[in-house]
Amino acid sequence: MTERRDNIIGIHLTTPQKSLMRFTVAATLFIVTVPVLFIFSVSLRSPDTVYQAHYFIIPKSFSLENYWLVGSFFEKFLEVSIARMFMNSTLVTAVSIVISLCVTILSGFSFSNYRFRGREVLFLLFLTVWMVPYQIILIPLYLQLNRFGLLNTYLALILPYVTVEIPLGVLIFRRFFEEIPLELRDAARIDGSTDLGYLVKIVLPLSRPALATVIILLFLSYWNEFLFAFLFIRDYEMQTIPAVIARVGGTTRTVVPWGTYSAALMVVIIPIMIVFFAFQRWFIRGMTMGAIKG
Repeated sequence: MTERRDNIIGIHLTTPQKSLMRFTVAATLFIVTVPVLFIFSVSLRSPDTVYQAHYFIIPKSFSLENYWLVGSFFEKFLEVSIARMFMNSTLVTAVSIVISLCVTILSGFSFSNYRFRGREVLFLLFLTVWMVPYQIILIPLYLQLNRFGLLNTYLALILPYVTVEIPLGVLIFRRFFEEIPLELRDAARIDGSTDLGYLVKIVLPLSRPALATVIILLFLSYWNEFLFAFLFIRDYEMQTIPAVIARVGGTTRTVVPWGTYSAALMVVIIPIMIVFFAFQRWFIRGMTMGAIKG
């Protein structure tokens, strides 16, 4: 078992190296999870005990009152209904994922199955776009969206989202498609299948780990994206979840009910947890593609 675990990462680790790796993983997990656990703890505290807890994390008294007040919290403090906020984020995220998958699957298939002049140069350009921080293009992108009258529309988010994240999907799909034996393609052609039929009927069913990996990564990126959503959508009724949440404390003139605010944050996290657990089996396989040695 120890030998297999070493082979999964492709190297043999000494005992001190294993201890250091475990400590690093544990420390990282602690840093990441403690803030989430604290927010969850505050969301379960009654309004009069929000600032009181045992050992910083365990509420002195448990209450679900904050969760019942989430709807009225958004309407009162953020001037938008929770249903509208979720609809905006869900629509933008879903449409962006569908478009991104269509483009990246076809692009990854082309790069892995066809030989054409300038293929590697074009692929390098894809990766170069991905490496450039998208903050650099904010001003020209804003000007272009304003010129075409797309500000304060869903397209103001969908088009930049798809453009920025396409290279990541192309990289993952190309890497995975190249692992599929070419004999399957030849057999499909002998049976009279077109390349598109081969992609849909054979390649995609075999590519569930890659699909799950790309879907989860795209969902996290689109659902949590803040900068584009904050700059390109100024109409409160059109804003997505990150832009709405960011207005807490900035536009309100009364004391923020931190218990209810924490409950709202937990409600926002629920879709992320659902998507991850729905695809986690294939996601883990996709993230370890090619990592098993031999």
